[in-house]
This record gives sequence, C-alpha cells and structure tokens, in this order.
Amino acid sequence: MTRSPSRAATGAPPHAQYDEALRLGILEEATRRLRGAAPEKLGLRPLAASQGTSTTAIYTMFGGKSGLLAAVAHEADRRLAEALRESLRHDSVETDMRSLCRAYRRWALDNEGLYGLVVGEPVRSPRVAADRRDTQWRGPLLEVVDALVDEGVFRAADVHEAATAIWASLHGVVSLELSVWRDSPSAEQYFETQLAAILRSWAASGARGATTRGAASSSIGMVG
Repeated sequence: MTRSPSRAATGAPPHAQYDEALRLGILEEATRRLRGAAPEKLGLRPLAASQGTSTTAIYTMFGGKSGLLAAVAHEADRRLAEALRESLRHDSVETDMRSLCRAYRRWALDNEGLYGLVVGEPVRSPRVAADRRDTQWRGPLLEVVDALVDEGVFRAADVHEAATAIWASLHGVVSLELSVWRDSPSAEQYFETQLAAILRSWAASGARGATTRGAASSSIGMVG
C-alpha cells in the first residue's frame, strides 16, 4: 500500500513513490496525535512507523515537519469551521451567536493541541503562517456577526473588525481556561460571564437593555 514501483523504474517524480492513501493516512494519524499534544511532541519516526513507512515519505510528501504541521493546521481549521457551522440552528441570530461561541469553546477544550495550531502561535513557521491567512473557521463567525449588525441587534460596525474583537475576547477566556482554569468548577461560569459581556458591549442601544437583563443572573469572582 505504501509504495508504488520505484522511481528509477518508472521515471516518475519523487512524490510519485508514495500514494494518496499513504499521505491521507499520515495526515489523519498526525491530526489524531496532535488533538491533545503540542507540535513539538510529534515524532516523525513513530508517526511514519505507524503507517508502515519511513520518514522519507513525510519529507517527500509534506516537505518535513513544518509542512506536515501546516497540513494538520489546515485540516484542524476545516474541522473547527464544520463544528461552528453545525452549532447554528437559525432560530434567531442571538441564539446562533451564543451557540457558535459555546461550540468554539467546546472544540478548543476537546482539541487543545489542534486549537493551538489553528489560532495560537506554537509553531513559528512561514508555511503554517501562510495557511492561517485564509482560515475557514472565521467564516461562520463573520456570517453571524454580519447578520447581527444587519438586523440591528449589534450596533453598526465594520463586520471584520467586530468579529476580530469578539474572537479576541473568546480566545482570551478560552486560553485562560486551557492554561489556568482547566480544573476549576467555575470555568464554564467564567466563560458565560465573558460571553454575556461580549453581547452587551456590541448591542445596539435599543437592544442593550434586554441583553443586560438577560445577563443579570451572571456573576463572576476572579478566583480559580
């Protein structure tokens, strides 16, 4: 399965020594191993051995570890985007916004290593950075924020700037949960309080009172 006829015999380019099934197998296994591990923990030799091949295959098909991590980041980005889209029920834009933000948190907690590849900076690689310029997961967030602005629930604002500011708040509280509050029974309440604050801060003047009343029951004490 792992190798085609030799390059010398076929005159094929180097990448033709290995088939697509092998490339996908390596990518899937690397993605699985990085769900809860930092990129530096990914060993190429054991990864290659798990697929019945050698590290040469990884260097040939991905260009080495940095290229493999870029491919994993792209796949993780796709999976996060899919999770966010699946969270949308379209009952109302406000409900979609809350559902999307909660799905973002759940995915990050379930896929900490992949989350770091998608939105963090654990790998200083030009190839990974290039892949991040056009991330898929931002699409659902932009669409929901655009709808909130269009329907007058959020105040008039540049949609890209608003979505970036909202993401920064989400990323901040999720990162704190991953690094500081992971075992805290109050972690979910911290997140819900931050979510309520996001909705209040962007609410249009006519909608702000209702948003504030809806969040009145939320309280937070900054203790772990």
